[in-house]
Amino acid sequence: MSLTPASAHSLGFLHVSTVRGTGVSYVHDPGAVADPSLLLGLYASGRAALVRRGTAEPGGPDDLFLCDAAEPFELQAPDDVTLHLVRIPRYALTLTDAQAGALSGRAPFAGGAVAPLLGSLVREVAGATEPYSARTALHLAGTVAELVALLAVEDADAGPRGGGEGRDSLVRHLRAHVDARLWDRELTPGTLASAQHISIRYLHKLFEDHGSTVGRWIQHRRLEEARRELARPGRSDTTVSAVARRWGFASATHFSRSFRAAYGVSPSAWRDARLRPAREAGATDG
Repeated sequence: MSLTPASAHSLGFLHVSTVRGTGVSYVHDPGAVADPSLLLGLYASGRAALVRRGTAEPGGPDDLFLCDAAEPFELQAPDDVTLHLVRIPRYALTLTDAQAGALSGRAPFAGGAVAPLLGSLVREVAGATEPYSARTALHLAGTVAELVALLAVEDADAGPRGGGEGRDSLVRHLRAHVDARLWDRELTPGTLASAQHISIRYLHKLFEDHGSTVGRWIQHRRLEEARRELARPGRSDTTVSAVARRWGFASATHFSRSFRAAYGVSPSAWRDARLRPAREAGATDG
């Protein structure tokens, strides 16, 4: 037997479905998904084991999991279980391939600050009894995608540590300072070290212990925020040059070259692909 589809609908660029059953299993067929996607699952009720890559990972009410939609997996449910599944296109996620891989390899989780918010939103959109307007649906879909991206940020912050609580706290302060001044073209390892009253050598050591370099982290965060802005609904008239200036890049050329190196597409191509559902939604509303 298999879990029975209870409902399915589109929400902007997302596909949302609910399955339920008793003492049964659900097998995901990757061949049924045409485009690169992640599958977000939420155990709404009951318990089940997520079986993938030869490992069974137990999960229960309010636990979330993420899977690469291109990989098969099975859910084994010995008792009554209800599961919400959300398919998110990769183009909609401001995640690197490494971040997406890390999230899709994690065991089911519910802790932290982000997962409960994401779980509540998934419950809401999966259980909605009235359809949302196209514009509202698109914004809700964007919020789901943003919260998934925040899971990756939270996951990175909770990753391997290199030197005790005091140094970890300092790294968090350094990253917060970077985030607050991404627009500033004068943001450099030197100005960052000076602002925190530490040596440049020690600054580099702190970031090395967390698996990065200062310059790479600054550029990574600038690219993340620029990519997020380019994909935001209602920003189809925002130029690549304006986004480059806003996030501290020396020139549009430098920004475009860095963006393509990081994500494999140009900023304009990313914006057009991400905003296509918004334009289609607008045409439907009209």
